[in-house]
Amino acid sequence: MPSLRSLLLIQLLVSAAMTGIIWFVQVAIYPLFGKINEGNFDAYHAHYMDIVPLVIAPLMLIEAATCAACFFLGDKKTFFLPSALLGIAWLSTAFIQVPQHEALTLATVSGLVASNWIRTAAWTIRTGLLAALLIRLQK
Repeated sequence: MPSLRSLLLIQLLVSAAMTGIIWFVQVAIYPLFGKINEGNFDAYHAHYMDIVPLVIAPLMLIEAATCAACFFLGDKKTFFLPSALLGIAWLSTAFIQVPQHEALTLATVSGLVASNWIRTAAWTIRTGLLAALLIRLQK
C-alpha cells in the first residue's frame, strides 16, 4: 500500500495538472468558443465534447481516488479543505458546466466562461493547499 506521502504527492501532481488545464480552458478555450463561426459552432463543440473527457476523466478519477485515500488514511481535519474544494470542482462540473455544455450556443458562451471561475478557483486553491501539506509532511 502506498504511503500517505506518496498518495499526497500523486494527488498534488494530478491537481496541478488539472489546475493547468482549467486555467487554459478558462482563459483560452472557453473564450474562443465565442469566436467560432455560427455555422461551425455545433460541430466544433461536439468534437470538443468527444475529446476532452479522454484527457480529463482519467486525471479526475486518479485525483478523486487519491483524495479519498488521503482523507480516510490521514487526519480528516488536515484533508478536509482540499477534499471540499475537489467536491466543489466536481459539483460545479456536474451541475453547472455539463448542463451549460449540453445547451451551449454562441449566445451562452459568456455564461460558461463566468461560471467556470468556480472550478478555476477551487483547483487553484486546492493545488496550493496540497503543496503546503506536502511541504509540511516533509518536515
